[in-house]
Amino acid sequence: MFFKQKLAEYKDSKQTGIEIYTDGSKDKNKVAAAAVINKDVFSARFPDEATIFSDEAKALRAFRDASSFVKD
Repeated sequence: MFFKQKLAEYKDSKQTGIEIYTDGSKDKNKVAAAAVINKDVFSARFPDEATIFSDEAKALRAFRDASSFVKD
């Protein structure tokens, strides 16, 4: 609860940023990632040989670029 409160206080104090939530996962051989930027949802499929670590890094780069097209 302490961290939720601190996060809420921090977000209230900034009020200029956009919220981005990302997640990557690997299920057997399938690798994918998704992001929610404000209220827009993006998803991407990666090559089967990708690792979860490379998936997360690629997803963050891709969604960072996509976020420049999202309006507050």
